[in-house]
Amino acid sequence: MPTQSEHKRLIGRFSNLPSPPAILIELIDSCNNSDVSFKHLAETIEKDAGVSSKVITAANSPFYRQWQEISDIQRLLVVLGIRSVRTIAINSAVQQFFNQLSKQAGQALDEIWFQSLICAQTAKALADLTTYRSPDEAYLAGLLHRLGQLALLQASPDEYGAILEQGLTGESLVKAEIEKFDFSSPQIGSHMIESWDLQSFLADAVLYQHEPADNILDCSHLVKLVNLASHLSDSSDKLENEVLARADTLFGLNQTIVEELIQDARDKAANAARSLGITLPRQKTDKQAQDHQQALAERIKQAALFGGGLEAIPETPDVIATMQQIQRDLDLLFGIQQVSYLILNQDGKTLSPISPTAHNNALLEEITISVESDRSLAATAFNQKSSRYSQGDENLPLVSVVDRQLARFLNKEALLYLPLSTHQSRIGLIAIGINQNQWEELDGQQQLLTLFAGEAAEMLQRQQNMLSHQQQMIEDERATFHLEARKVVHEANNPLGIINNYLHILGMKLGEDHEATEELNIIKEEIARVGKIILRIRDIPDELEQQTKSVDINQLIQDLYKLFQSSLFPMHNISTELDLDSNLPHLDTQRGHIKQILTNLIKNAVEAMPEGGKLGIETRANAYINGKEHIEIQITDDGPGIDKEIMDQLFTPVTTTKDNSHSGLGLTIVKNLIDELSGSINCTSNSGAGTRFQIYLPRIG
Repeated sequence: MPTQSEHKRLIGRFSNLPSPPAILIELIDSCNNSDVSFKHLAETIEKDAGVSSKVITAANSPFYRQWQEISDIQRLLVVLGIRSVRTIAINSAVQQFFNQLSKQAGQALDEIWFQSLICAQTAKALADLTTYRSPDEAYLAGLLHRLGQLALLQASPDEYGAILEQGLTGESLVKAEIEKFDFSSPQIGSHMIESWDLQSFLADAVLYQHEPADNILDCSHLVKLVNLASHLSDSSDKLENEVLARADTLFGLNQTIVEELIQDARDKAANAARSLGITLPRQKTDKQAQDHQQALAERIKQAALFGGGLEAIPETPDVIATMQQIQRDLDLLFGIQQVSYLILNQDGKTLSPISPTAHNNALLEEITISVESDRSLAATAFNQKSSRYSQGDENLPLVSVVDRQLARFLNKEALLYLPLSTHQSRIGLIAIGINQNQWEELDGQQQLLTLFAGEAAEMLQRQQNMLSHQQQMIEDERATFHLEARKVVHEANNPLGIINNYLHILGMKLGEDHEATEELNIIKEEIARVGKIILRIRDIPDELEQQTKSVDINQLIQDLYKLFQSSLFPMHNISTELDLDSNLPHLDTQRGHIKQILTNLIKNAVEAMPEGGKLGIETRANAYINGKEHIEIQITDDGPGIDKEIMDQLFTPVTTTKDNSHSGLGLTIVKNLIDELSGSINCTSNSGAGTRFQIYLPRIG
């Protein structure tokens, strides 16, 4: 007999339990209906053990679990949300469509589904009759009593389908299962339910469903309910004496009550089948099976066209929330719960791990992984843009201590790295913590995982772009505010000074002994205080307000070049050319101002070339303006050039959509900052012939 650990290892193979296509079609259509209620969804899900098990598994994951009761499917759906239910349904449909069961196994699936529905209705009726505290839990236990059969049918469809075709039930079926597979379906079903870590005897009820009545007299109420319901649902139209005796032994029920109860359960199950357009298993035709399969294929196609996997991008940038959503989707779609992200830093040379759902995420801040050489499996996966499993024979020599440390952090035996990359840039990796039994399941889903990682990368890329754009807007607004604040201070001080002078003259005319002298002095003091308050506006801290210090202009340009080379330039198909004068001296100036000027001009140039193009940055150590030494910074592009109307007001803030290349607030900020540095800026451009900006800054020393 297999050990418990061996059973648990097998559970990893049983994550994609089959469901009748009609159930999945109904569920997907319901989720696509904006007016659908959780009650309606629950009624559909409660008709199928496969989908119910997936909902319970998801609801009991670390992302959602926050309650003790699990018998109410509707309550679980409220917590999961309709989007998560739709994801489960679509994933089930995709898995089932691409792993189609044979005709024999398909008929077996229908039989299991129908008998499970009868058992669920029977268990609920028995619970009501015997005043069990939770009839809903009894229904769920009855629905899941053949969960192990679904698992075996999914793992070995033809072999197990052949066993079921023999019409075996009860102990006879269990014996045949053990002879063929070394374990029984109740054992597998019980272990699967145990993995959900429920506060319930539901797993025991499934495990002991075939026990003799005398052996379970002292067991929990739920165990006895499912035991009797299982035997009643297995029975033929005419109840056998053994089943009637079991009903009497366990609950003291007579034949009349039992016959009415089971007939009512069968009628309800048949009505449920008809409401879904499902013909009873023994009457189903090949044509009906084909119709259901075609309808399922159509739902999958719609999901592919209109988005059935990852959630739509949020309107406001929130990278951490997006990472959490990706992690939830990994759990829903693949049963993956232990995840960390390795995100490429701005230096383009290192990866930093982030685990947004881990309580001890701060520990990961101490780890930085270099990607400049393949000295870790993570670096290899990143550089080669390929998935890597840390226990694969070809990867073992590449596994480093930092890879093992990440696996230990995720409390797993091994890691699976998935590259996060788009056509434009590389974002990093998803590091998935897994055990050996999980790898056996995931290895067959590598293509789906790769597609998923690609979609996740696109989401994260859009989030990063939105965040970068938002930060740039904030910087522009902050710079504008400070420039305007300086103007206000200057303009306000002029009238205040004039008022103060007139007060002084008035005081002299009135003389020191005049009764109004004291009031005049108070007014002077208050005006002086107003002046000091206004001056504080100028002193508001800002990144641009840095002390003058020695700045290496060439190095600053190279730093910005590296930053944009891994993001902005490849995204817009921009080729670049640097020509930096090695004799360029350091300038005693404000680094923040220079950085803002260069950033604005570079981004303007890129936006002026929506179809891609060439951008050049050049520096010269010696330039003479009005007989004085300056250094020159030149930024050129081969975009469409600037129209004459825009050139006439180039450095004046105007409303712009950026479609007309260089215009708007950015250049106004550039001009004002250069003025503050006592420099100058020139622009030459011809329509259709590109644009050149030349910045001249005084050379000191």
